[in-house]
Amino acid sequence: MIWLIISTLLLAASAAWLCFTVKKEKAKQKELRNNHFEELTAMREIQKASMETAAATYDEKVFLLSESYQREMEKLMIENEEIRKNYRNPGEIKTHQLLENFKNDLIRKRIIPPDEMIIMPNIFIPEGNGSTKQIDHLILLSTGIYLIETKHWKGHIVMGLDRMGSHKFSFLTDLVDREKEETLIFDKGDSGELTVRTLDNPICQIQQTAVLLSNYLQSQEIKTWINTLVFFNHDEKEVHDWSDNSIVKRITNQEQLQQYFIHELTSRDRIYGAFQLKNIKDILEKANYI
Repeated sequence: MIWLIISTLLLAASAAWLCFTVKKEKAKQKELRNNHFEELTAMREIQKASMETAAATYDEKVFLLSESYQREMEKLMIENEEIRKNYRNPGEIKTHQLLENFKNDLIRKRIIPPDEMIIMPNIFIPEGNGSTKQIDHLILLSTGIYLIETKHWKGHIVMGLDRMGSHKFSFLTDLVDREKEETLIFDKGDSGELTVRTLDNPICQIQQTAVLLSNYLQSQEIKTWINTLVFFNHDEKEVHDWSDNSIVKRITNQEQLQQYFIHELTSRDRIYGAFQLKNIKDILEKANYI
């Protein structure tokens, strides 16, 4: 009888322990499920926050890029407007745009640093008698100072014609100036008629300007040689060069202009640094207000 009671008690205790263990395990599983759900919820919140942050960052980058693009467009419009104000003719505008594009290409290819090519358009140098001399373009490089005279002339350009050479056009002998070279431009008018214009020789013109510029720089304690270029930049032209001048460089297209400066930069010694170039620029800019 006692044995039966003891067995019954042991069985009841075992059942109670099993029930407790099952409940405990269920509670543990429930807690694990709750923790897992909380973890999933937290992960979703983190992912959501991360996606929102990424979207906000993307939107900010897009906005900044848009703003940067807008600023560049506004800057370009201002620069173009300044170019139109500063220049007297479309030929000078065309030359300026070619030079700016060329400079950007040289910087991109790391041939020059940005501060070692300064393009100065429409500079006025005092002549000493109260008047000024206009310069189409000055290019300041580490290899020197370059003076560009732009001629946006259309037609057949006969340059360097003097009385000695006028036998090539015998009827011009009595018409050509005795003292100076001239330039003739043959072209077609709007009605198809032949037109002839006579102009001063740009080679003589740029040499006079170079002397004036050199004298002015010397007065500011800057000694240098001025390199001179005449740039014929009209697409519809043919240049017949009869001048025997070998000092002034004649350029007739964009490729020649670029190759000339690349050759200068790669074959000539440096004579100026960035600080000296800026100093020359400041001096020449002040000359406009004298």
